[in-house]
Parts: sequence; structure tokens; C-alpha cells
Amino acid sequence: MKSISLPGVSFLVSEICLGGAYLGSRESDEATFAILDYYYEQGGRFLNTAHEYGSGLSERILGKWMRARGVRHEMVVTSKGGEDGRIPNARAMRRADLFEDIDESLQRFGYDYMDFYLLHLDDESVPVEEIITAMADIRRAGKIRHYGCSNWSVERMREADAIADARGIERFLMHEVEMNLANHTNANAGSTSKFVDDEYIAYHSETKMAVGAYSPLAGGAFARLIRDGNGENLQGYQKYAYDMPYNYEVARRIDKIAKVGGFTPSQVQIGYLCAQPYPFAVFSIVGARTLEQLKDSLGGVRCTFDRNTLDYLAMRRDTL
Repeated sequence: MKSISLPGVSFLVSEICLGGAYLGSRESDEATFAILDYYYEQGGRFLNTAHEYGSGLSERILGKWMRARGVRHEMVVTSKGGEDGRIPNARAMRRADLFEDIDESLQRFGYDYMDFYLLHLDDESVPVEEIITAMADIRRAGKIRHYGCSNWSVERMREADAIADARGIERFLMHEVEMNLANHTNANAGSTSKFVDDEYIAYHSETKMAVGAYSPLAGGAFARLIRDGNGENLQGYQKYAYDMPYNYEVARRIDKIAKVGGFTPSQVQIGYLCAQPYPFAVFSIVGARTLEQLKDSLGGVRCTFDRNTLDYLAMRRDTL
């Protein structure tokens, strides 16, 4: 698996990051180890989890696996904090909350530092200055190597940039945000989760901040759209976010490219993000509940798309 560089970071990361939302909680340790072993065997060295995933079980299983395999020094690990899983939709982003979260994450993890620690969501009632200076102090204490954010607005990230520059501290170096070939009916309105749109593309193109693309397969929506040809069977968030004619057409194009190239639809979607058609680093965060799902997603690195194919998939112009 190819490694990519992130601006401001001295070490390389794998172009596909393994997400740990379900690892350690829904599957047995044996099944989780098999997934992690396969990812490692394929050259994967980039793991992603969060303080709230599985109420801490995800962080515990990743640490357990790395100790068992003796590979901590080879892995780049990201976790996320700033939420209170005991209370629905609650934020925990005051200075004391952030220190409490990182200490608990490290205790579960079983190591004394995290490579990246991100703010899982934003809490706009907390001043940006309090948040970013707390993260800088956590870094200064040696608990993390770098920090970033997830699901933040461009306005708040710009404010964080200005404060960091004025104080001479590190900026956010990574932003996790939903990024895939879909278009949202609701854009980013009224949702704590954010989706890459033109405003985000302009900001990341200007700052070169790396993007960790979560939900690269649009939560499985395209698989259903390819199967059905419409959004009749989309459910929950899939229905809310992706049920629109634009996405029906993208699904048709994904299916066409997959059949022509001998790929699966999942591999086409991952391959599109691996091609990084933007002037900033993009890495896909893939989740897997089974080894077969992981093998399918990792096959996306075999896709080598030219500019015309990328534009065709993104519906920038009809080229095929």
C-alpha cells in the first residue's frame, strides 16, 4: 500500500486508513485481530478510532493487538475526543474535558502517546481559543504528536488558524469530514456531521490541511442505488442524505466504470479518493465488519483513473 505525506507532519501515513468504529465491540477479538492482521500484511499502518467508539472497546482492542504483534512503532494512530457518550449529542470540549478524554484514551490504549488526537465534533458554545490552546498544551505535555478536528465549519477552522498563528502554536493539521462521490440533499445544514462541499474544497485548497475522508462509500447508499436504480430502499441517514436523482446517476456511472475496469463498485469509490483530484492530501477511512469487506475496500488502490474518468465520476462533464 502506498504511503502519503501530510503537510506539517514528519512521518508518512498509509493512503487508506482503517477505521475502528466497530472493532472490539461487535466482533470477537479473534475476528478483529484477523482484520487488523490482514490490513497490516497489505502494508496498512494507519489506524483510526475515537474515545466513544464501543464505549472505549475500540481503543482497547487496538492497543491489545499492537502489543500482541509488537508493532506500535510502525503504526500511526488517530483517536478523537470531545464528546460525552453517556449523554446523547453531548459535547465535552472544555479544557478539563479534553485532558480527561486524552488521559482515558491513553489508559485504554496502553501507550503513553497518540499520533493524532482530533476533536470529534464541535461545540460552538466553547470559544475556539480555549479549545485550540488546550490541544496545544496536551501536545506540549507529550500526550499527542499532532492534533486536528472533525466536522468543523470553515468559519471555526479559520478562527482556529488565526489564533494558532497569533500564539505561535501548531494549527490543526487534519480535518475528518464526510467525503465521497455523493451529493447531499441537505448539504451541511442542520447536521453535526459535515460533508465536503465547495466551501470546504476552497478552504482545504488554500490551507493544504489534510482531509480524512470518512464514509467514503456513502454508508453503502451507492450499493443500494446500483441494485435498485432509485432510492426506494434507502433508509435512515441514507434516505435523508442521498435520496436524489444526482446520486442515482452517480451510482450508474460507478457501476459502469466498475464493469469496464473489472472492479467492484466499492473499489471504484475508494479509488476515486485515492486519486486525490484536489490540491490537498486526502486519505480514505474505511471500516470493515468482516475480512471480506476489508479486502474489497483495499482493492481500491488498484484503480488508476485518468482525469477524464475522475471528472466523469464526479459529473464535472460528460466525458465517457
